[in-house]
Amino acid sequence: MTVIQYDINNVKFAVIHEENKILIYMDVNKEIKINKEIKDGITYMDINKEIKDGIIRKIIICKTKISLYICNAIVETKNRIITEDFLKNIYMEVVEASDNVI
Repeated sequence: MTVIQYDINNVKFAVIHEENKILIYMDVNKEIKINKEIKDGITYMDINKEIKDGIIRKIIICKTKISLYICNAIVETKNRIITEDFLKNIYMEVVEASDNVI
Protein backbone atom coordinates (compact mmCIF):
# COMPACT_ATOMS: atom_id res chain seq x y z
CA MET A 1 0.00 0.00 0.00
CA THR A 2 1.22 3.48 -0.91
CA VAL A 3 -0.23 6.80 0.29
CA ILE A 4 0.35 10.08 -1.52
CA GLN A 5 -0.95 13.31 -0.01
CA TYR A 6 -2.08 16.42 -1.86
CA ASP A 7 -3.13 19.87 -0.68
CA ILE A 8 -5.07 21.61 -3.43
CA ASN A 9 -6.67 25.00 -2.68
CA ASN A 10 -6.62 24.15 1.05
CA VAL A 11 -8.43 20.84 0.46
CA LYS A 12 -6.45 17.83 1.66
CA PHE A 13 -6.47 14.53 -0.23
CA ALA A 14 -4.84 11.22 0.60
CA VAL A 15 -4.60 8.88 -2.39
CA ILE A 16 -4.23 5.31 -1.18
CA HIS A 17 -2.92 2.81 -3.74
CA GLU A 18 -3.85 -0.75 -2.84
CA GLU A 19 -3.38 -3.88 -4.94
CA ASN A 20 -6.53 -3.72 -7.07
CA LYS A 21 -7.98 -0.31 -6.27
CA ILE A 22 -7.27 3.30 -5.47
CA LEU A 23 -9.04 5.03 -2.59
CA ILE A 24 -9.19 8.80 -2.24
CA TYR A 25 -9.77 10.18 1.25
CA MET A 26 -10.64 13.88 1.09
CA ASP A 27 -11.77 16.85 3.12
CA VAL A 28 -15.19 18.16 2.16
CA ASN A 29 -16.42 20.60 4.84
CA LYS A 30 -19.92 21.11 3.46
CA GLU A 31 -22.75 22.12 5.79
CA ILE A 32 -25.80 19.88 5.46
CA LYS A 33 -29.34 19.60 6.75
CA ILE A 34 -30.73 16.11 7.20
CA ASN A 35 -33.63 14.56 9.08
CA LYS A 36 -31.72 11.47 10.22
CA GLU A 37 -30.63 11.19 13.84
CA ILE A 38 -26.91 11.83 14.05
CA LYS A 39 -24.95 11.12 17.23
CA ASP A 40 -22.64 13.73 18.69
CA GLY A 41 -19.20 13.70 17.18
CA ILE A 42 -18.55 11.73 14.00
CA THR A 43 -20.80 9.36 12.03
CA TYR A 44 -19.61 7.16 9.15
CA MET A 45 -22.24 6.50 6.47
CA ASP A 46 -21.91 3.80 3.82
CA ILE A 47 -23.03 5.39 0.56
CA ASN A 48 -21.81 3.30 -2.44
CA LYS A 49 -23.02 5.95 -4.91
CA GLU A 50 -21.59 5.86 -8.43
CA ILE A 51 -20.23 9.10 -9.79
CA LYS A 52 -18.51 9.79 -13.10
CA ASP A 53 -14.97 9.02 -11.93
CA GLY A 54 -15.60 6.42 -9.23
CA ILE A 55 -17.82 5.33 -6.37
CA ILE A 56 -18.41 7.29 -3.17
CA ARG A 57 -17.91 4.57 -0.57
CA LYS A 58 -18.31 6.53 2.66
CA ILE A 59 -19.22 9.98 3.85
CA ILE A 60 -18.09 11.11 7.26
CA ILE A 61 -20.52 13.47 9.00
CA CYS A 62 -19.40 15.70 11.85
CA LYS A 63 -21.85 17.16 14.33
CA THR A 64 -21.09 20.37 16.19
CA LYS A 65 -23.25 22.49 18.49
CA ILE A 66 -23.97 24.77 15.55
CA SER A 67 -24.64 22.39 12.64
CA LEU A 68 -23.94 19.17 10.76
CA TYR A 69 -21.47 18.98 7.94
CA ILE A 70 -19.76 16.46 5.72
CA CYS A 71 -16.20 16.62 6.94
CA ASN A 72 -14.69 13.85 4.75
CA ALA A 73 -15.47 11.40 1.99
CA ILE A 74 -13.89 8.20 0.70
CA VAL A 75 -14.05 7.53 -3.04
CA GLU A 76 -12.87 4.43 -4.88
CA THR A 77 -11.63 4.97 -8.41
CA LYS A 78 -10.27 2.74 -11.15
CA ASN A 79 -8.35 5.64 -12.67
CA ARG A 80 -4.64 4.88 -12.34
CA ILE A 81 -3.49 8.37 -13.33
CA ILE A 82 -4.13 10.76 -10.44
CA THR A 83 -3.55 14.44 -11.19
CA GLU A 84 -4.54 17.62 -9.38
CA ASP A 85 -7.23 18.27 -12.00
CA PHE A 86 -8.61 14.76 -11.50
CA LEU A 87 -8.77 15.31 -7.72
CA LYS A 88 -10.52 18.67 -8.19
CA ASN A 89 -13.11 16.95 -10.42
CA ILE A 90 -13.65 14.16 -7.88
CA TYR A 91 -14.13 16.77 -5.15
CA MET A 92 -16.77 18.62 -7.20
CA GLU A 93 -18.56 15.34 -8.00
CA VAL A 94 -18.70 14.45 -4.29
CA VAL A 95 -20.01 17.88 -3.32
CA GLU A 96 -22.70 17.74 -6.02
CA ALA A 97 -23.70 14.13 -5.28
CA SER A 98 -23.83 14.65 -1.52
CA ASP A 99 -27.15 16.51 -1.82
CA ASN A 100 -28.72 13.38 -3.31
CA VAL A 101 -27.26 10.67 -1.08
CA ILE A 102 -28.00 11.86 2.44
